[in-house]
Amino acid sequence: MRKSNWVIAAILFVASLVFLWLWNALQFNLVDNPLDIVVAVLWWLIIIAACVAIHLAEKKRQERIRTVFLAPGLVYNCETGVVRLDPGSSSVQAMRKLLAQLSYSFDLAELPANSRVRFQYIVRTARFEEGGRRWEGEVVEVRRPDAPKPFHGERELAALLGEAA
Repeated sequence: MRKSNWVIAAILFVASLVFLWLWNALQFNLVDNPLDIVVAVLWWLIIIAACVAIHLAEKKRQERIRTVFLAPGLVYNCETGVVRLDPGSSSVQAMRKLLAQLSYSFDLAELPANSRVRFQYIVRTARFEEGGRRWEGEVVEVRRPDAPKPFHGERELAALLGEAA
C-alpha cells in the first residue's frame, strides 16, 4: 500500500480510538442498550469497508498508470512520458523495462503539445509482477477499439503486436 493509504488507515484507527474514548467518557457504556453493540459493529464495518475501498481505488489507479500507448518508434506512458525506441528494437522489451521501473507516483508526464503522434496500439496491463514473468492485460488497436485482445505473457503480447518474442 502507498504511504497515503497507510495515513488514511491510521486516521481511521485514531478516530476509532477517539470514539471509543468518547463512548466511555459520555458513559454510554453504562446504558444497557443492545443498540450500543450494533453501533460499534457498524463503525468497524465502515472502517473495514473504507480500507477495502482505498485498496481497490489504488489498484485501479496503478492499472491506469500501467497503460502504454504504442506508435511506430516510440512508447508513451503517463508516468514516464515519451520513450523513443532505437531502430529495430522491440517495443515489448521497452514496455517491460518501462513497467518494471514505474514508481506509481502522482506526478504524471504530459504528452508534448506540438506532437502529431498517431498511436496504433494501447496496451492495458492488468497484472505485471516479478519483473514481467506474470504479465497479463489486453491490447486494443486504435482503429478498432471495440475489439480488445487479451494476452497472458510476453510472447502473446509480442504476437498481438506483430513482433518476434
